[in-house]
Amino acid sequence: MEMVGVSLPDGNLDYMAECLIEEYMLMGWNERRLLALFARPSFRMTHRIYVEKGEDHVRMLIQRVGDKWRRGRISGGMSDA
Repeated sequence: MEMVGVSLPDGNLDYMAECLIEEYMLMGWNERRLLALFARPSFRMTHRIYVEKGEDHVRMLIQRVGDKWRRGRISGGMSDA
């Protein structure tokens, strides 16, 4: 299976990144692997976010999505992730 990202001119990069992060978290990816998905140029769409927004911003997105899941579904409640 191959991930293919499509750029939308007026798309919300943070929302797209959060959805992608959530999907990979559900597959068991940790923070280190998720960050590599954004940092490696071979993954064009995620790397675009990394270049445009910066590593700190990507780390914040990963943390925010992780917090939603730890607080919500993983803890047994509902999540807004």
